[in-house]
Amino acid sequence: MRVKKRVAVPMLASVLTTLITIPAVADTTPPNQSFEQGWENAKLKCWSVGGTGDARFTVTGRGHSGWAAYVEGHGPDGERLKLTSDQTPECAIAVTAGKTYSLSFWSWASDNTEPVVYAFTPGRGWRHWYWGAKIPGGPLARHSMTLPPIRDGVTLVSVGLAFGATTTVVLDDVALSPPAGESLFAPSFSRLDGLVTNEFAYWSPTNPTRRDSTDWEMTSGSLFSRSGNGYTGRIDSIQADSTSVNGTNSAIFRLTTRDHSFTDVAVRMNLDVHRFTSTSRTPRRDWDGVHLFLRYKSQYELYYASVARRDGKVLIKKKCRGGSANGGSYYPVSAEVRDQRVAPDQWTRVGASIRDNADGSVTITLDRGGRTLATATDRGIGCAPLRGAGALGIRGDNTEFEFNTFRVTSLG
Repeated sequence: MRVKKRVAVPMLASVLTTLITIPAVADTTPPNQSFEQGWENAKLKCWSVGGTGDARFTVTGRGHSGWAAYVEGHGPDGERLKLTSDQTPECAIAVTAGKTYSLSFWSWASDNTEPVVYAFTPGRGWRHWYWGAKIPGGPLARHSMTLPPIRDGVTLVSVGLAFGATTTVVLDDVALSPPAGESLFAPSFSRLDGLVTNEFAYWSPTNPTRRDSTDWEMTSGSLFSRSGNGYTGRIDSIQADSTSVNGTNSAIFRLTTRDHSFTDVAVRMNLDVHRFTSTSRTPRRDWDGVHLFLRYKSQYELYYASVARRDGKVLIKKKCRGGSANGGSYYPVSAEVRDQRVAPDQWTRVGASIRDNADGSVTITLDRGGRTLATATDRGIGCAPLRGAGALGIRGDNTEFEFNTFRVTSLG
């Protein structure tokens, strides 16, 4: 018997689930791992139920966060169902042969389930590759496992759960990520001095004279390479042209990664602060200095860790949408740690980490010189915790500095 996919269902009074139909959302990233993208072409975007049983397939508001996939098996006894991400070009998950990945998800089930992974090899197509250990039925919980190294030739995978045709399953927040400590981003700088990119490239994307970077983008300021280090250039508040020869505008330095897919990560770099300064447009402030952007979703929603301030304080802050500070409002999420000034013209190792927690909160740490100086858990200060993916980066205010060995690693 073919699986029946029901797109529109009535509200059900149930201890476990609240089932509704949600609309499709455009311009999102497959494979719809948190099931927020809704229905498209009479099905849940990027996910399907297959097998020989009969089932109701829809969504529930009682998953881990937001919407979750819901499959209610109707039998017959002895048959099997599989809830898996689609094996289509827009929904398949790209992987690298030889790499090891961790598969994690939240699930509730009335009976046993088993993780499954299918692998695609050009010329051979899709084949079953991995069958995980049995997960006993039970309450909503997070499950995580390390997959074997990806086989040679495999370029794509599809993930999901297999279960009996009389089983009810809730699945949410599926993630395939490198294991803890895996290097995700480690850009380098040329030994030849020169402009890497600047604000002109961001605001003039079609100008043929712009200097683009494959790693970075800037909404303000200029990024140079100097002796293999990243460098702000001289500090001024003059709007930069295509080469930043007339001015750098690095008094307000805003550098972010082009990649906005970083989730639970640690970021560290070596930092050399040359001097704190000011300009006629950017007067001296106590909070002038260098800060690490974390979970940068936009200029209005982000976290940052202040690792080198003029006043010697280190702390973690959050920006929420809405307010007078360039369209947002800032909120401290950690206590201030005083008397932590950096020595000028000396290299210091600085870093921070960010992780989503099972209860919906976000935990951030700040470290310098190998010591954790600040830690905080955001449970909704100013606005809802900023969970999921975002960019990383560096913010500078009235500070001339260099940095190198910027490295992002997975927290697993």
